[in-house]
This record gives sequence, structure tokens and C-alpha cells, in this order.
Amino acid sequence: MRISPYIIEALSELGQVKESEPLMHYTTYRTGGPADAIVFPWNNGCVPKVVRIAAEYGLPLMVIGGGSNLLVGDKGITGIVMRLCEDDSRRADISVLEDGYVYADAIASKQSFLDFAVSAGFGGAEFMAGIPGCLGGGIIMNAGTSEGMFVDILKDVDIVDYAGDERTQVIDKAMTSYRTMNIGSGNIITGARFRLARGYDITDMRRRIDEILADRRKKHPLDFPSAGSVFKNPEGYSSWKLIDEAGLKGTRIGGACVSDLHTNFIINADNATSQDIKNLVDLVRETVYKKFGITLETEVKMIGTF
Repeated sequence: MRISPYIIEALSELGQVKESEPLMHYTTYRTGGPADAIVFPWNNGCVPKVVRIAAEYGLPLMVIGGGSNLLVGDKGITGIVMRLCEDDSRRADISVLEDGYVYADAIASKQSFLDFAVSAGFGGAEFMAGIPGCLGGGIIMNAGTSEGMFVDILKDVDIVDYAGDERTQVIDKAMTSYRTMNIGSGNIITGARFRLARGYDITDMRRRIDEILADRRKKHPLDFPSAGSVFKNPEGYSSWKLIDEAGLKGTRIGGACVSDLHTNFIINADNATSQDIKNLVDLVRETVYKKFGITLETEVKMIGTF
């Protein structure tokens, strides 16, 4: 669908705009078709204005961050895509507030936030080590590891709703479920305040982070494009173990492959298409269900047209 030049002009006042832009450039899978238009807002104040423009003209709006948990269809996304992730044109604000909380724009990468926290002697964010993507996406899915998760350190978040209205939402553990932060459907996170403990030994924190990164390199297929763990763990089970015991290790469809190193990773091993990856995801789910009677739920979000 071609978006009216008038709308493109209006969006261009709020950020950089690219038309018919392949989304493979903005996902860690390195796959995905074009967006009719993708906008990179100049600042957080532009976000509600983009939302209002999309609503005014009846255009679908999809918000993405670092693209580390997405599979975008090969035929792309209709309407407007708004990308909230720091890049060369916009750096994230991360700062210590007067009340001792740490503020960060949602566009900040997890690594940037972790680097800031450690350098300032704040502990509690070490679980982010090696997790790709931006803070906004991490908050939405309450990302984490055995070391911790976002809800453990979040005070509140700044939200833009589907009407373009802004508010601050206090976060508590009652709002979370496995890999989900229940902040309301369609709400967009633009910033957050974190509760981090100060006074940690910087050398000790960096040593622990190095240990976490070394463990990730040992266990995860980081040499290939992927979106990390594809499936959530069913209660009482590990997805990787179910997939492994179903005999799916190394299974390929097109350029997509179930990793030999970690079977809950489906990697782009050889110029895979999004359809290759989706077909392999479907095959894994079907095979595990037939063998164990357990339905695997995807952690990776599939968006766009396949």
C-alpha cells in the first residue's frame, strides 16, 4: 500500500521516514519484507504525534524496538512501522534522578543501560548481560534469566496509549506473568525508572557479567542470526529438552535450522526466509505435541504478512 505523500510529509516532521524499507535490516533474524513506511521519531515527544497521525488517517501502526524477538513476514507490514531503538541518529537518555532512581529512554539498548549502571556502581541489572534488544521490548515481555527479570527492578514506566495520550504506570509483580508485562494492549513504552541498589563493587559486577557472557557464548549459537529462545517453557518442562527428545536437533527447512547447540534456538543458517523459519517453528510444535501431548507457545512474536 502506498501512503499518501501528505502523510509522509507529516511524519517527516516527527522523525526520519523511509518508504518501502526492508525490515530485515531491523531484526536479529535478518529476514522480513518491507514496511510501507517506517518512522524513527526524533524524541519521545514525537511518539504520541505519530500515534495520532496513524489514528487520524486510519493507518495500521506497528511499533518495534531492536527486533530481537520478532519474525517479520516476507511480504512485510502494511501501514506505518515506528521503530523505538537508539541508533546513530538518536542516543538514549540514561541518567540518575535526584530521588536516586535511574531513568532510561525505552530506546536504550540493554547493553547501554547495563554499562551505565555498572559504571555508576548500581547493581541489579546484571541479568541483562548478553540479552540483545532495547529496554522497551525487554519490559513488554518482562525479559530475564535465572539471574533476574525486569519486574524485579522496575519502579514505573511512561506510556503512550492507542489514542496518543500519555501517562505513567507504576509497576508491581501482580502485573506480570511468564514473559509478559501486563501494561495494556496497544500501549507504547517511551521511558522507565528503575530501582537499583547503589554501592556495589564495580570490579565484582564486571567479573560476574563476564561469567554470564562466557556462559551464553558456550550454550547459545551466537554466530548465526536468531531471535533467541523461540518457545516459552511449559510449566514443569524445558522447551529445549522436549525439542531435543523429539529428535529435532539439526532439523532444517530451507535455510532455517534447529540449532545443534541449543535446540530452543531456530537459527538463520543459510539465507533463510521468514517463511522457512515459520514453517520450522510449526514443525517443531506439531512434532512435540504428537510425541508428548504438550503445546509449545512461541516466545518470538510473528508479525506482518507471510
